[in-house]
Amino acid sequence: MQFRLNFLVTCLCVVTSNEYMLYYICAMHSYWFVSVYVFMGTLKSWNNDSKKMFLKLCIYFIVNCVLFDMPGVASVIFKPFNFILGYTDPRFDSMHEWVFRAGLDHWACFFGMLCAYNYPHFENFMKNLEKCENASKRWVTKILMVITCITALVTWYKCVMEKDKYAYNTLHPYTSIIPILCFIILRNLFPIWRTHYIGMFAWLGKITLETYLSQLHIYLQSNAKHLIGYIPKYHLLNFAMATIIYLPISYVLFNLTTEFSSYLLPHDMKKVSRNALYVLLAFFVPYVGFCIGLYLL
Repeated sequence: MQFRLNFLVTCLCVVTSNEYMLYYICAMHSYWFVSVYVFMGTLKSWNNDSKKMFLKLCIYFIVNCVLFDMPGVASVIFKPFNFILGYTDPRFDSMHEWVFRAGLDHWACFFGMLCAYNYPHFENFMKNLEKCENASKRWVTKILMVITCITALVTWYKCVMEKDKYAYNTLHPYTSIIPILCFIILRNLFPIWRTHYIGMFAWLGKITLETYLSQLHIYLQSNAKHLIGYIPKYHLLNFAMATIIYLPISYVLFNLTTEFSSYLLPHDMKKVSRNALYVLLAFFVPYVGFCIGLYLL
């Protein structure tokens, strides 16, 4: 997973001399993946006990709260990783970008774990609801759930979404779960809704990392400050032209990452050693041959 998240962005940083934090999504995903991995791996025998799991979740909650909800703590804790998480901006401290970006979504991962852990209960609830022989009770329950979700969405939109950028940013970490949770409930409420999906979105979902990275070099330039003009003065045509370039390149980059991953990190450790040796030879043998040629000349 770490290879999947960081292979392409590493190549981009080397080729363009950009800083890693320009592509902050990769840093965020890498950190949150490691945090969940450590969380689930530590005392993993507790994961099957609801009471012990509740204790683990409380500990994760407290640690996350201290890190991102107490001013200045994150900057100090992550300072040793400044060489990779730092971002050069004369207006701010080098760790500002990481603390800001990670802080915006610092509860998303925790809420995601809660949803995943309680998914079996939600699934059983929906199955029992569908099996309910009392049709009126079943429909009243579903209608109440729809009304609750719509009320929550409208309230969220009016009280949070309509605020200006800076006011919204302060509320986002604690309220972003509302539209996501409402979508999950509504999406699964009726059989016809949960048995159909839009194939294009499913396909795009597989290459979201590549679409995020390539947009900064196909749609945008100057570190995402300006649009690239392929067809000047024709904005919609310009957007269409960029998209025609953008999607195929993103898909090719996704396949390249998958191929490199399967080659460099196969399940067989003997193949890993063999492939690593081949990669080293590919880098160093031509260099050695070139040096010998220079010496002979």
